Formats: sequence, structure tokens, C-alpha cells
Amino acid sequence: MTTRSALISGASIAGPVLAFWLAEAGWDVTVVERAERLRTSGYPVDIRGTAVDVVRRMGLHAEIDAAHYRHVPIKLLTPGGRRLTTLDFGGLVNDASAGDVEITRGELGAILHRAGADRATYLFGDSISALTQTASGVDVAFGHHPARTFDVVIGADGFHSHVRRLAFGDEAQFVRHLGPYAAIWDMPQGTFTPGDGYMYSNPGRTVAVERPLDGAAPRAFLAFMHEDPGSVSGRDVDQIVATVRAAFAEDRWRTAEIIDTLPSADDIYFDTVSQVRMDRWSSGRVALVGDAAYAPSFLSGQGTSIAIAGAYVLAGELAGHQKPEEAFARYEHRLRDFVTKNQNLALRTDSTVIARTRGQLWRRNLMACAAPLIQRLGANRHLRPALREAATDLRLTDDDLLRRAGAAT
Repeated sequence: MTTRSALISGASIAGPVLAFWLAEAGWDVTVVERAERLRTSGYPVDIRGTAVDVVRRMGLHAEIDAAHYRHVPIKLLTPGGRRLTTLDFGGLVNDASAGDVEITRGELGAILHRAGADRATYLFGDSISALTQTASGVDVAFGHHPARTFDVVIGADGFHSHVRRLAFGDEAQFVRHLGPYAAIWDMPQGTFTPGDGYMYSNPGRTVAVERPLDGAAPRAFLAFMHEDPGSVSGRDVDQIVATVRAAFAEDRWRTAEIIDTLPSADDIYFDTVSQVRMDRWSSGRVALVGDAAYAPSFLSGQGTSIAIAGAYVLAGELAGHQKPEEAFARYEHRLRDFVTKNQNLALRTDSTVIARTRGQLWRRNLMACAAPLIQRLGANRHLRPALREAATDLRLTDDDLLRRAGAAT
């Protein structure tokens, strides 16, 4: 049988998982990544529910768990700056007994890449410049490497997917803004003391700071509602700074001091808090996976988990069907309800991160004050039952296994 080939665009999370399983199934896999190298930085992300099963089937759960992110205690502050309670964010919504793990995005990406790097070809510092579908494959032109033809092309290239734009059109027709912006950056070492952690909220805006004990720089995370999401350029630092200052102008705490470090930050993440909603995730021999197809936004807490689960299901369907269109249809059929349920988590009004009204902020703070007792009683799963239900809504069976890469851990 002729070896089938796949080009995957994106080497963050979904891309390496998909590459691993397609290679396990005997495919010739190439991954193209615009960045010159793996990104080693990034904020903490969660693996829970069905995604835990996937990384166990990859033989990686023990390694991922050993590299888990260690939060410092977070002091939750009132709008006046007074300490309300202290939270263990590491155990607030995750259940270690169920295998849940929180880990930095960069560390997770490195582990996933190492797992399949010897069986897939990775092209860093390049991107797809054109796609042309034929009856037998997809002709792909690259920015730097010679053109090639693949049986399928998969966009695993994130929220602002280039493959999605080439195959489906402008992203504006698929992006659903939820209202807030988020800004994340590392501050100078002396700004906060190692072990410091704070979350300071007013209606419609939140400032969070965490300085790990391992010597890492303190990280600022700001989220705020905006009347016109999508109107601020994520590439214009002056515009970002002006927008953030205006949003937090009435804060009483150390917010102004924190924002003062923004103009000189080396690596600023700034974007809308948005979802990708699409009627279909494939077009002929081209398909999307992860944030490129169904980004749920960080408010759901499930972006990484559904990307991992989606990549695994997609790999299984491609391995089980000779015709890509049939595989893609089955992939979407199996995953659609699971994705929708997890995306809908971000539409709830009980977000821990950003409360939009005084009433929501009061209810959030009340629940936060109860959380330490609930954790001591070992009843964490009752803190966010909708999250647990959505995270485990997709069930995998032995029929999904392409081949175990090692014993489950």
C-alpha cells in the first residue's frame, strides 16, 4: 500500500499530537512552523478529561505531570485592595486524582514535539504560501522550501490560522468576540517578590500577578471589557498601552505601577478574548484542528484539552478511511457536540477571571471565599461541575487506538 502523506501547519499543541498519531499509523508526516524554533514561553494551560486519556495513550502523562506548573498562593483582593482570601489556583478547578495537569504551554509543546520528532519532518522558519487542490492531492507552495504535493493538509496553526484563511476565507466571518481583551507580559525581576501572587478585580476588569519561586520573572495578566473588541492592533505597542491605561484608570491598587512596565516588555501577548465558530472544519482535502477550527477562548479553560482530543480523533479517522473527505466528515460528527459544549463554558457568567457586573463580582468573591474549605474537604469537582462534565463528554474506546506508544501511566 502506498504511504499516505500529510502536511500539518503549526507545531504548538494540536500539530505535534496529530503528527505523532499519524506517524504511528504509518503516514509520511511533515510539520511546517512559521517560528524559527519551538516557543519555550507561554502561560499555564490545563489538560483534563478526555485529553488526559490521549496523553496517557501517548505514554506521556508521567512526563507531563512531572513538569506541571507550580502556582504560588494567590491573594484575592477587594476593589479597595484589601485581601479577601488566599486561593490555591493549582487545585481550584483541576482534579489530580483524575489525572488533570496544569503545565506551561511552552513546556507542553516541547514534550509533545520530542515524542514524535524522530518520526515526522519538522520545517521551522517557513509557512505555506499557496494551496491548490486536485483530485488526488493538495499542491503546496512554501515560502522557502520546494513545492510538494500531499494527500491532505491540516491547519493546526492557531486562532489566526493562515491555512484557514487560504482554504476558507477571511477570519472575520468565523471569529466571535466575547467582549474582553487580554494582555500578558513578563515584568522586571524587582517588581514583585518571589512567591507573590495577587488577583485584583473590579467589575469588567481584572489584574493578576504571579512571581514563581523558581526565579522566573513576575508575569502580569490583565483582562478587561472593551466596547469595540477587534479595533485595537495587537502589533501597535503604543495603542495597546493607551488602551490598557484607559481601561484601568480608576484602579486603586498597584495597577498603574504594573502597566508602567508594559512599554518596555520584550514579548507582549495582546488579543481579543474570542472564539472560532465554523459550520464546517474541512474543505476537500484540507481540514482544521484545535484553535484554528474551534478556539473556545481562555474563559472556557478547555482550549488545550479539546485541541489534544481533536487531534487524536482526527488522526484516527484519517488512518481508518482511504478517502480524506470521509475521514473529515466522521471527525466532525464525533467531535462537534463535544466542542460546542466546551465552547459554551466561556459564555457562562460565573467566570473566575473576569466578572462583568458588581453582582457577578460579589458572587465570584463569595464562591472564592468558600473554595479553600471545599478544597480541604476534597470536593474540588463540585466547584465547577459544568467544566468537569464538558471535559469528559467525549469518550474514547479501544477502537480509537492506532497503536499504544507505551504503557499507560
